[in-house]
Amino acid sequence: MFIDEVVVTFKAGKGGDGSVSWRREKYIPNGGPYGGNGGRGGDVVLRATENENTLSDFRHTKVVSAENGQNGATKEMQGASGNDRIVEIPVGTVVTDAETGELVADLDSDGAEYVLCLGGRGGFGNAHFATSTRQAPKFAELGDAGEVRKVKMELKLVADIGIVGLPNAGKSTFIQAVTSVRPKIADYPFTTLVPNLGVMEHKGKSLVLEDVPGLIPGASEGKGLGIRFLKHIERTEMLLHLLDASQLESVWQNYRDIRKELETFSPEIASKDETVVLSKTDLVSNEDLAELLKQAKTELPGKRVFAMSAGAMIGVEEVKDHLIERAMGRRKFLETADDEEAAADAIMAEKRKTYDLTGRKDADDHPKIVRKDSETFEVSGVRLQQIVRMTEMSNPEAVARVYDVLDKLGVIRKILSAIERDDGIKIRDSYFEGFDDESFSPVIVIEGRKFPVEKIIFSKRMKEQ
Repeated sequence: MFIDEVVVTFKAGKGGDGSVSWRREKYIPNGGPYGGNGGRGGDVVLRATENENTLSDFRHTKVVSAENGQNGATKEMQGASGNDRIVEIPVGTVVTDAETGELVADLDSDGAEYVLCLGGRGGFGNAHFATSTRQAPKFAELGDAGEVRKVKMELKLVADIGIVGLPNAGKSTFIQAVTSVRPKIADYPFTTLVPNLGVMEHKGKSLVLEDVPGLIPGASEGKGLGIRFLKHIERTEMLLHLLDASQLESVWQNYRDIRKELETFSPEIASKDETVVLSKTDLVSNEDLAELLKQAKTELPGKRVFAMSAGAMIGVEEVKDHLIERAMGRRKFLETADDEEAAADAIMAEKRKTYDLTGRKDADDHPKIVRKDSETFEVSGVRLQQIVRMTEMSNPEAVARVYDVLDKLGVIRKILSAIERDDGIKIRDSYFEGFDDESFSPVIVIEGRKFPVEKIIFSKRMKEQ
């Protein structure tokens, strides 16, 4: 089944927990902490491949997860890192954030990769926290959670030429005549229900052609198959517009109807280089065909119109010659364009195809303090939030480490100064044991976890005593 749009949640692996253990050997009386670090969680990596041409693998898959890291062990043994989850998707898949619609990645070439979710960091074991003043730490870090992203994946097939026209205009017959594709062909509309891709080999060159389901007037309003599949020709360099010559009285009105639907859907698609071909010419007389070609000069001034019957193989070679010549000419033009607009487009295109696989640089990690009310202060910061997530809240010594970090970052000093300024509360220079008003109990909130301020010793003078 051809599926070209899916919404999937991807989860990177959780980091392994650090270990709390002690070195106990017969002739080493003071062995000290011996717990190892946890392993890193696996990343989720999207990889474009030509071996896939649909997103049907995700039709019933709503969550894709990478492997978790293993926990640390005694003897300072580090846990194994989780394996990355390589997710293969078709070339031409556009990945956007499911909630904001922001572009995440555009994987438009075979082998292109993008690290969608980074695995969580493994927690440090208690051996990591041993210092000259803290020789026997009884705590270790928990593994950090991996990134979770809900994204929309939308397949936009990559082809050189998109074939458009009304249903039963001869699009499938043409692509069958010039490529090895064998689409369904019948004498009724909408025989093509999904896009067909085929490679046309001609005079030592090749082009990828794409036949999309036929359009009808009102397609932009949802009539017929609507415009669902038009997104697949957004990447094409050219359009091949087929008109059924046997519909003598309505040929040019049909052309205008399709052009209107293209312009409604996307002005960018409507502005693409277009080749117009009168198809099924074996069904009309020479006089009628000559009249249609004469009318074309008035209807489409300055545009060359071809006459062809793909079923009878009349005029097909001429159309193939033109497509090859036109496509190769456009490629050369794009390669040699030196005007500012083309150069800017080329730079943007290159940026879209370049993905940093070494990791993401976090924003400024300076803690930000927001006072929610008289007693509550919400503190944020990339590293600080990570430390809190990785803290085992049931371990007093581990929680004390969070207070130490808050003190070193100056968070506690700023909060207490704010309280003193706003409420006129005198805070002693040496230490802070709590306010005289027991009902007033300021709290720091980080990652939804509360850290009461009232029992914190924060002064350097107190530490020196």
